Amino acid sequence: MSANAVKLASLLLTLAALACPGVGAAAPCGRPEIDVTFPFDGAVGVPANAAFAAHYGSPATYDAEPISVTGPDGGAIETSVEFDAAESQLRVTPSAPLGAGLHQVVWPGLRGVGGTVGRGRATSFSVGASSDAAAPTFEGLTGLDWDLDRERDACTDKLYDRFSFRLRVGAGSDDAPPDLLALLVFETRAPGDDAVLGPTQIARRPFPGAGGVVEVRRPAQQAGRACFAAIVQDLLGNVSGGGEREVCVKTKQPPYFDGCSLVASHPPHRSHATCGALALAAVGLLRRGRNARAQRRHLA
Repeated sequence: MSANAVKLASLLLTLAALACPGVGAAAPCGRPEIDVTFPFDGAVGVPANAAFAAHYGSPATYDAEPISVTGPDGGAIETSVEFDAAESQLRVTPSAPLGAGLHQVVWPGLRGVGGTVGRGRATSFSVGASSDAAAPTFEGLTGLDWDLDRERDACTDKLYDRFSFRLRVGAGSDDAPPDLLALLVFETRAPGDDAVLGPTQIARRPFPGAGGVVEVRRPAQQAGRACFAAIVQDLLGNVSGGGEREVCVKTKQPPYFDGCSLVASHPPHRSHATCGALALAAVGLLRRGRNARAQRRHLA
């Protein structure tokens, strides 16, 4: 095999690795990064009696890491802190109503199950002059679509099938601006389950507003009927109705093959198809080189 052919095969294999992110080396896993805060960074019209929360994307441990809350004058604000380990969420409640103006919260990085420490985050928001008195209202979910995706787990470096559900959200309102609400999503029936489940909270997301869409991903070991419901929660912890409105869909599960391969009855991910084509081209080139060498030895 010529030197140029060897270089070409090496280039094709390199491109195949780039087209298949995560192949051969797993990304750091178990690191609890902050994926959402309430109120969100840059929020305005936050009620004077609001509490604050930060949700960590992976299971975390809270060891009394300091949380800094400062007011418009830069002075520290006294607070109490609660950590919900089941939801990986820190909640901070000021000891007195907040004054109007710009406030900042510096959230700590927490330690994950594997010992890795996530990054902290600073958020700022503007507090208004009014307080929140009434619980929010919510129409509930209004519909959903679904798809079947394949994604690589950063901890195991393996590919897993996931159902991707896109939930359509109804109207919601509160004393404070509705974009300050949190949407709590519950799974009420999982695909493949014969019996209806009790509501199981699976996500906490910023409220997208009436007509908005929120995506949740669920394991796809089995196909069947899947059902969801949702409520909204304000910054005081008050929750709405709307959870009695359930949306359901019947899922199907086409067959997959492991590795960089095509999907039998589902459009292939472009990176998977690309990496497969590049890798096969490189292997074919190397095989042709080996066959040519063997033939020359035989003739000699």
